Amino acid sequence: MPRASVRAEHTGGSEYEGMVRSLKIRLLLVVLVSLAPALAFEVWIERDATQLRHRLVENEAMRLLRLVLAQQQRIFDGAEQTLYAIASAPAIQTGDAAGCHAMLARLVAQVPRYNNAVVTGPHGEVLCVAVGNDLSPGVGDRPYFQAALQAGGFIIGEYTIGRFSGLPAIHMAQPFRDASGKVAGVVAVALSTDWLGHELETLGLPPEAAVSVSDRNGIIVARHPGGSRYVGQPVTADARVALESALTGVSPMTGLEGRPRIVAFAPLGGPLLGLRVAIGLDRDSAFAEVTQANRLGLLLIVLGAGLGLATSLLGGRLISRPVERLLAACRQWTADDLAVRTGLRHDRSEFGRLAAGFDAMAEAHQARERDLRQTEAELRRLAADLESRVQQEVAAREAAQQRAAVAERQQALGQLAAGIAHDFNNVLQSIVSAAGLIENHCGDAPLVRRWARIVSEATARGAAITARLLAFGRRGALAPEPVDAATLLQELQEVLAHTLGAGIDVEVSVPAGLPLLLADRAQLENALVNLAANARDAMPGGGRLTLSASSATVADGCDAGPAAGEYVRIVVADNGIGMDADTLARAAEPFFTTKGPGRGTGLGLPLARCFAEQSGGALAITSLPGDGTTVTLWLPQAPAGAAAPSRAAPATLPDVDGAGLCVLLVDDEPLLREVLSEFLEEWRFSVCSAAGGVEALALLDAGEAVDVLVTDLSMPGMDGIALIRAAQDRRPGLPAILLTGYAGEVMFPALQEAGVAVVRKPVSGADLVVRIAALAGRGPPPRHAVRRAARR
Repeated sequence: MPRASVRAEHTGGSEYEGMVRSLKIRLLLVVLVSLAPALAFEVWIERDATQLRHRLVENEAMRLLRLVLAQQQRIFDGAEQTLYAIASAPAIQTGDAAGCHAMLARLVAQVPRYNNAVVTGPHGEVLCVAVGNDLSPGVGDRPYFQAALQAGGFIIGEYTIGRFSGLPAIHMAQPFRDASGKVAGVVAVALSTDWLGHELETLGLPPEAAVSVSDRNGIIVARHPGGSRYVGQPVTADARVALESALTGVSPMTGLEGRPRIVAFAPLGGPLLGLRVAIGLDRDSAFAEVTQANRLGLLLIVLGAGLGLATSLLGGRLISRPVERLLAACRQWTADDLAVRTGLRHDRSEFGRLAAGFDAMAEAHQARERDLRQTEAELRRLAADLESRVQQEVAAREAAQQRAAVAERQQALGQLAAGIAHDFNNVLQSIVSAAGLIENHCGDAPLVRRWARIVSEATARGAAITARLLAFGRRGALAPEPVDAATLLQELQEVLAHTLGAGIDVEVSVPAGLPLLLADRAQLENALVNLAANARDAMPGGGRLTLSASSATVADGCDAGPAAGEYVRIVVADNGIGMDADTLARAAEPFFTTKGPGRGTGLGLPLARCFAEQSGGALAITSLPGDGTTVTLWLPQAPAGAAAPSRAAPATLPDVDGAGLCVLLVDDEPLLREVLSEFLEEWRFSVCSAAGGVEALALLDAGEAVDVLVTDLSMPGMDGIALIRAAQDRRPGLPAILLTGYAGEVMFPALQEAGVAVVRKPVSGADLVVRIAALAGRGPPPRHAVRRAARR
């Protein structure tokens, strides 16, 4: 071979190798540059997912902590109620040691959570104990005894071994007082730590969870799992630092068995309880899924990179072969070997080689398409994450709006309290003044009767105020009856003509033959008087107030007014100053008023609307500045054939003699018990009273001959319903009266079937006598007795 040809072949070979190497390097760089954003994005996504999984584990620990806290709070609330019941028992109040011991022994035998109970004097001397015979040691040196005297209420002591039972326990105590209010001693029960640990097992916690309850000294009083093996041991040092902070939180800690845990901790109750609750999730188990997901994510990243490199190598080989043939042919052509062909004739000459090149480009294009699809999927996941964050932000804004609404309601409540306080202070001032005059002129019977009547009228005004409040809160019980709108409006015309002032002309327009409406007459009168007062304030220079009524039929699909049906429409119209659009839009809002301070509470229109809707109707307001205001009330028509009730005076009541009947009167207000007792005794009833349910049941247990039980509904400790049930368990068929200050309360059909009458406060003494006599089968009291009560 000629030397020139050898040089050309060597030069061509060097060029071939350099070009192929450069092509491979460039192809590898292109692939790496294409993969770099996707790989970086994948790494970022995996890091964000890991943080999310960590937060989920911490949230799970806090959820389990709240579950344990709720259970423990119920246990100690029950213990506090038990101590209150023991302290209120007659055996404790009277110092009956034998009865006290028997009661405590029954408690320990029947309630397995307590392994002992003790009652001590004010210096720690033991008066009675459920378990133990040697009472000489006393408990004056016990921390729980001293803490109870110092706190003056319910406390939870520390972990200790019972002095009398010899068992590990937590002592809960509270002082009790004698009749003079002086501390007479301390009642304590010992809560079994074994029972408390068993209760933790009933929560169904995850297998990897460990929960512990410790006292204020950091001593474990209950744990699951492990039970009594850990009771009495101190918590770990890092756990004690966290628990003594009196804060709620989540932190990584080392458990008692030396394993790392994610621990959620919080105090239980206030400073007097002193207990701490902690629940830990095994970190390795809790993060096993996180670790596996991280490994899977890393594997996907490595596989993606390897796939890209393999693709680049394969592409380089596919491209290098036709290039090698092309360069070999070029070398031969350079060596003047013109007969050499490229060997690509089967590829259909030059077009074939171009097609192969295009195929290589298509392969590269496909690789880029794969990269683009992967990037698009990552972008979709990013968009989903952004959507989730937007939803969280929306939820946060809604929560802020709810907080703002709560603040607005609190401000409105303050305005309501101011208005109601003003009205009640006027009522109380009337009562106080009349009571003072009665006291100063007790010998002047006419004056006493006159001022007693004023006291009764003031009380009625106070009851009317509460009735309006309850009606506004939709808790008022309406008493609908057929009402003649013509008669009602004519009577109101006479009243309003004298009360609205000389400058207001009151007109009434009612067509003949108007059907009766169905509504609570007293509430309707109150609503119309409020609307008339608003109209008067809107006509400071005088004007015309028109009250009219007509029948109306509302068809289906009507946008304005009530639902479809037959109604009586009452219209209250004035020609006053009217309202602009903004004021009209808020006119029926509670507490909204355009009047000056102290001149209105903004409840007139809301109360009228509430009354109309409760009655099955509706209310509408139209107004324009300078053209006056029109308020329309739609109220349902009474059934065909209904008649308005007679408003004649009540019939004369027959006599009642309470001799031989014993009434058990239960109320936590001493003044109310004293007044009602004296009133009942005037009808010769025998009255025994009690300040609460426990005291009343003690009288029944003592054999008191009771014919009728009269009890208040709302009392501390045991309410009236629970008392009636317990009393009728002891005395089946015992008649009972339940007094309540709430209107619209559920009447408890089961209690009514058992002979229970529900009476709303305030109730006059004469009405109460009627109720008692009816339940006892003695009939209502005589008319002269009712008149005596009225004169008082």
